[in-house]
Amino acid sequence: MTSENQDFTEDIKKYIAVNEILQVRIADDTESPTYYSRINDITEGKLVIAWPTHRGIRLLAHRDQMLTLFIMRGEEPHEFGGLVDELDSSAKMPQITIIPGSSIIRIQRRQNFRIKSLIPIEIAGQMRDPKDGSLSAFAFQTTTYDLSAGGVAILYSKHLPEGTPVEIKIALPDGVSIIRLPCRVIYSESIPDNPALYRTGIRYLMITEKERARIVRYVYRTQLKGLHP
Repeated sequence: MTSENQDFTEDIKKYIAVNEILQVRIADDTESPTYYSRINDITEGKLVIAWPTHRGIRLLAHRDQMLTLFIMRGEEPHEFGGLVDELDSSAKMPQITIIPGSSIIRIQRRQNFRIKSLIPIEIAGQMRDPKDGSLSAFAFQTTTYDLSAGGVAILYSKHLPEGTPVEIKIALPDGVSIIRLPCRVIYSESIPDNPALYRTGIRYLMITEKERARIVRYVYRTQLKGLHP
């Protein structure tokens, strides 16, 4: 899906259905084996899947774990990211509930779900002067323009060059501590309707599983509110 404010429920309905086969791997683990599963149900934008297994051995899953899930569309493999939300190992047929964290896209690229969200954020870094190469420090407070599991966007009055390293502090309204992340600017574009502002995209460079889980849950809950006014 190409919309900035992607609707994961519509994305799911477009690509997958109950009883489809999934391949599952542990996200960001190059040594992870491939586990196999089946979609048992789709409800409230979540996937209920059979507990993934590899050669008869169950995936060692835990709540808030990030997984990468694969499906086939014709001859083309597609993937998306998901967060383990609930585990039911006591049932006759054990299953896991997954919150999708990104759109379902051909393996060449994957787009995280984004939401428009005004969340307090602090940004600090160093910017190199293109004329003499000198570095100057900057720090400011603002609010996010949108938010995803992969990064944030802000509106800012100055152009931040692509590649600029920054550190951000995000205050999610979930009553937990501030998330502090090393990041990099990936674009800074002037807004046609307001050339005094730049829409600036910032990508997380390092983020823990727990931090990403908090962001995915916030994105999911915000999306769900939009679906049920």
